[in-house]
Amino acid sequence: QTNYEPNFSCQYEMRIGGNGNGDGPKWVCDPHRIKRLAKERKAKDPNHPGCVIYSIGSSGDFSFEYGMMKLLGNNTCEFHIFDMGNYERHMPKGLTRATYHQWGLKKQDSNATGMPEPGQRFYGLKDTLKLLGHENLDTIDVFKIDCESCEWETFMDWLDPDIPRLQQIQVELHEAPPVAKTFFDTMEKEGYVRFHKEPNIQYNPSCIEYAFLKLDKQFFGNKNDVLSMNF
Repeated sequence: QTNYEPNFSCQYEMRIGGNGNGDGPKWVCDPHRIKRLAKERKAKDPNHPGCVIYSIGSSGDFSFEYGMMKLLGNNTCEFHIFDMGNYERHMPKGLTRATYHQWGLKKQDSNATGMPEPGQRFYGLKDTLKLLGHENLDTIDVFKIDCESCEWETFMDWLDPDIPRLQQIQVELHEAPPVAKTFFDTMEKEGYVRFHKEPNIQYNPSCIEYAFLKLDKQFFGNKNDVLSMNF
């Protein structure tokens, strides 16, 4: 994580959910575009949710979701908040179009078929999409995840071609296991740029908050061509 600095400048990035460093507030690239895209999608299809946000690992902190709602408008985004703890009662009463799901994220079982059994403590991302009826969703606009190291075993599921496009990923990375290099290289290969990075100095400086934005893979075309050459 020491070596992977931001490689893209988002001119209109904004910290959403307050000014506190650490858990809660996150950096989002061009939130005004999310509002515009949501409006365009609903104009084409009145049944489209407009904007969809997944927030995995809330620990009872809803400042980001509430901040997004206040910034973009009450009916712009549909929020899905996931945590194993029973924090639903702490959700702000004014947070609209928000659903709390009391389960955590795990690596997707590649052999799983059909509808997953309800009531489990953990679900893979594909099974989560099935449970929410999101298999045919085109885009998840913001995928915010702080799952206490589950990112290292689930990140390949985020990039599966059968799941919706994750347009922005805000993730807290815990420590730096050997798989970290594969994580960053794979994210870049899939067209994700790093537009923000900061340590979580409020709770654990060894945990780093990263913000990724999905671009066309051709953005890295020349670099990947060079890296693939045999010298």
